[in-house]
Formats: sequence, C-alpha cells, structure tokens
Amino acid sequence: MAAPPKYALMEHERRFLVRRAPALAGAGERLIEDLYLDAGRLRLRAVTDAASGERTFKLCKKYGSEDPISEPVTNLYLTAEEHAALAGLPGAAVRKRRFSVDGVGLDVFEGALCGLMICEAEAGSREAILARAFPAWCDREVTADPRFSGAALARLDAAALARLLAS
Repeated sequence: MAAPPKYALMEHERRFLVRRAPALAGAGERLIEDLYLDAGRLRLRAVTDAASGERTFKLCKKYGSEDPISEPVTNLYLTAEEHAALAGLPGAAVRKRRFSVDGVGLDVFEGALCGLMICEAEAGSREAILARAFPAWCDREVTADPRFSGAALARLDAAALARLLAS
C-alpha cells in the first residue's frame, strides 16, 4: 500500500451488522450527527457526550482505498462557529447513538435508519484489527460492503434500508 497522503493517518477498522444489541445499561454513550457533503469525500461531524454534554466538532476526509479495512483519513477539529458555518453545505445527514460496550462501538441509528445497528472497532494496524475478536452478538461482517459506508447509509430512506437488510 502506498504511503498515506501528507497529514493523513491510516485507519484500520472492521464493521458488523447487529440484529440484537447486548444490554446497554451503564455503557458510555455519545450522540453522533454526521453530514456527508455532496462534493468529495468529506464528513462534518458533531459528537455530544451523553454524560457531560461536552460537544466536539470535526471535519474528516476519507481518501478511499482498495483495501476495505485500511484507509487514510485526516481529521480537522473545529470550533462550534466553524461547524455551524459548514453545516449549511449540501449533503446527506445521519444521526446515531454510539455505545461503548464489550470493547467496541455499537452504533444505533435514528431517523430513516431506525432499526439499523452496526458494531465497529479500530486498531493500530491492519494485522491487529484482523486478529481482533468481536463479541458473539456481532453478526454479518460488512466491512467490505460499500453499501454500509456512512456516506452510502446517509443517502438511504427507510424503504431502501429495508431492502438492503433483506438482501
């Protein structure tokens, strides 16, 4: 694999569909609001910690990769004012709650994607994420399925999601 673009880091991640969530009592929770901009591969994100109410804002660029597990990414942290200025750009939004449970993130989607749950985890290397054990409640792996990328999911309605999950 070629070196990542300047200032980018490699993200090594795997994702699984979840049919039945584990018990979430006591799990750390964050609200994630993403806007996948229509131009390019940019994602605007606001994260709100459920316990503290603290908000974090960032602009992410995912560069794409032939390897679905490892991809160069760059994050730029923003102020609330900078986030608000960019939030008016055209794009597709998605809202989810991320729970930290069993050492992984469990994303429980809202809105048109209500009912969708995806488990995800990252590691410091491709080898480490491939060797990582996932909880038994993780079902079908969708890491290599581009239909389950955040940008693709943000552009689905409820009927399209139902068709996707049935396939």
